[in-house]
This record gives sequence, structure tokens and C-alpha cells, in this order.
Amino acid sequence: MIYLREELKLNPDMRELIKEIQKKWAEVKLKAQRECENNARYDMASKLSLCSMFRGDEDLEALCALMFTPQGAEFLTTYNFPDLSTFRKFKRYHPERYGIYIDSGKIAISEPKKAFLVGNTIATIKCEETAGNRIIAMCGATATIYASGYSVVKIEKDSQSKVSYTINDHAKVLL
Repeated sequence: MIYLREELKLNPDMRELIKEIQKKWAEVKLKAQRECENNARYDMASKLSLCSMFRGDEDLEALCALMFTPQGAEFLTTYNFPDLSTFRKFKRYHPERYGIYIDSGKIAISEPKKAFLVGNTIATIKCEETAGNRIIAMCGATATIYASGYSVVKIEKDSQSKVSYTINDHAKVLL
């Protein structure tokens, strides 16, 4: 964690990128709040207005962790945020070390626990261990998931992405 904080301090480009995306997030969040109010979803509008999960002072590790929270994953996939061009700005910082694969082409992942697939990423994912796994797909990513044993796989995706799965043994897939 200290290394990543130092990385953020030493890399003003990363700091600016995170501030930029936080500003865009606030704009999208406000738009979503107004949309909820217009659709008489006042409870959700209130939750959106109170949300301060993303402050803009996070490092890459903390930003990636926010994406895997239930609220983060729901917001990203529901409101298509951020767009593919913004995700691509993070590729040079190697987010795959945190389970985020941006334009990674064809990849195979075993027992990921968490994987966030973005853009030109076509993943074959095997989940066999007795564990929970979270798979999120956005911006046209594709995933083929093989769940077996006692694994549990939670899948979330946006409207542009494709996810298929095969279940064997006692595995569970949650959509």
C-alpha cells in the first residue's frame, strides 16, 4: 500500500486522471439522481445524493477496490460509467494486478475471486473452488464462465457485454 501511495505521489498524471474521473462521476451521479427523481424513485435519488464513496484522492488500488463494491459495480454497469476511452487511460498503469482487464484480448482466468472485464477482452473463466467470485463485464467485453464444485459466481454486466456460463456439480451463478 505504501508503494502505491508513493506511486500516486510520484505520478501527477495518475493523480490528475483520478481527479478527472471523479469529476465526471459526480456529473453522472447528479444526472442519475435527477433521472430517479423524474421517475418517482425518490429512495434511490436520495441514496445517490448522499453517496460520497469516490472522493478523488484515492490511489489506483483504492479506485479499483471501489469498482468491485456492490454499489460501485451497480453504478458502473447501470449508468455505463466510465466510457471505454476513459478506461483505456488506465491501461498503462497495469490495472490487471487488481483484477481489471482492459482490452486484454483473449485471456484465461482460473479462480479469479474478482475480475472486471472491459472493452476488447474475451475471457474464459474457470471457478471450481468453494469460494465466491465476482465477474463484471463492461464496454463490450465477453466472458465464458465455467462454474463447478461449490463455487458461487456473481455476474454483473452492462448492455453491451456478453456473458455465458455453464454450471456443473453444486455451483451457483447469481445474476
